[in-house]
Amino acid sequence: MIEELSDYLQECEIEVVAVENVSLPATKEGKHSIFVLPGYNLVEMMEDTLDEEESPSEYVRHQLEEVHSLSVEDVWRQIVKSQLEYSDLSSEQKNLEGKDFEEIYHSYSLLWDGHDLLSEEQCETETEPFHVTVEWLEENIEEDEELIVLILPQESGYEAPLWIPMGGFNECPFPVHQSVVIKHWQEEHGIKLLAVSDDIWVMQTGKPPQTFEEALKLAKEHFIFCSYVLEGHDSLGDYADYLMKHDVWYFWWD
Repeated sequence: MIEELSDYLQECEIEVVAVENVSLPATKEGKHSIFVLPGYNLVEMMEDTLDEEESPSEYVRHQLEEVHSLSVEDVWRQIVKSQLEYSDLSSEQKNLEGKDFEEIYHSYSLLWDGHDLLSEEQCETETEPFHVTVEWLEENIEEDEELIVLILPQESGYEAPLWIPMGGFNECPFPVHQSVVIKHWQEEHGIKLLAVSDDIWVMQTGKPPQTFEEALKLAKEHFIFCSYVLEGHDSLGDYADYLMKHDVWYFWWD
């Protein structure tokens, strides 16, 4: 798998590293050093992107045109619209045209109506922070004892979901939508991308929210992006408190 992934990413700056030789944290000044965890699904996703494109760089170039044409509000609408589509909500409740973020979130929250997870009350989180460790890397790669480090300029980090086009399955957003959201978080929260697999993104913020109000809005964004972020948390308010205290964000899709 490493060979296939390396060939696919040959137009990028990459390093192939044995897991046992990984040094943490894998940071470079002004760069995103992203652990790409090899897996058969990821190889298949990458191969699928080339069905209609001559090369990965052509795919990225075309996708970036769409990324730059979308606002993050457009993307929240599209992600939530796809979640609401097969629900029993009324057509009026599913209509997101012209709605701002809080209204979009309210429509999304209807899918979880009555669930304790939606509580926005501030509380002290007891959830331990996530850390990328060698043991975690070993657990999340298939067969190979090596992984790829994809190195992108800090300002280009939002292109990573296009070079590593996972997503578009179940509730996981399409790569182009991931790119828009990451661009938003890069600008608002100074994030760096740490790791990616066929169903995981790990990020680190350089600007954690400073108030509970800011943290709650960010928690709602994370919840729309990946509802599984609330696993291990008592509520949205609990997760918001977590985001104020810890700088690593972990997203996983089933």
